[in-house]
Amino acid sequence: MKLDKPGQSALLKLSEVDIEIDRIKNVISKAVNSPELSAKSQELSELSGEVIAARTNFENLNMEARKADDNLHMVEERLARDNERLNQTSSPKDAQAIQSEIESLTLRKEGLEEVELEILERLEVAKQELEEISNKRENCSKELEELREKIQIQVDELKSQGRKLVADKETLTSKVPADILEKYKALATKQVAVGKIESRSCTACHMGLTANTIDALADLPEDEIGSCPECLAMIVR
Repeated sequence: MKLDKPGQSALLKLSEVDIEIDRIKNVISKAVNSPELSAKSQELSELSGEVIAARTNFENLNMEARKADDNLHMVEERLARDNERLNQTSSPKDAQAIQSEIESLTLRKEGLEEVELEILERLEVAKQELEEISNKRENCSKELEELREKIQIQVDELKSQGRKLVADKETLTSKVPADILEKYKALATKQVAVGKIESRSCTACHMGLTANTIDALADLPEDEIGSCPECLAMIVR
């Protein structure tokens, strides 16, 4: 296959551009699917679940505390009424019954106060746990957002480079004849399609070539495209 020197230069450059485009695609793919991003997203998801659990526990304890306070308030009201009745009654029998009820209610009140105090202590612990896990989630969310912004900046820069390379590729493609371009595309789907001989090796596959092969390629007319016997890449000069 024949191609003049400018065309060969364009063909080699086209191969380099395609390789760089593929590299950029791979870098973008790794960036948006980075283990760090996945790990941070997973951490945020787990912390969100912990926040829900902590909030549920806090709300349940808060309800228990209100219920305990209501029960205590009811007993205190009954005690107040009974003390008032005791002060007003003139019947020893009624006074004895009222006093017995007061003693029973007093014990009940003491028990409810202990229960309420225990619930309030648990509620304070639950509140602290909710605040701590909420702060952790907020910090994790900020870190994730910062990481996403960092990755997006990187991706945007790479896409900008990629757009320039695509434009260069179109220009280079126009300088290569259709038949050679067709062969190039077929090779490029499987390997590096174009190379040169440097340091007695093919730059496409980096395999060392024999002296006879190098001499044979060197003897080809300048406008003749050679072929690497190791990888079948098109050899230009």
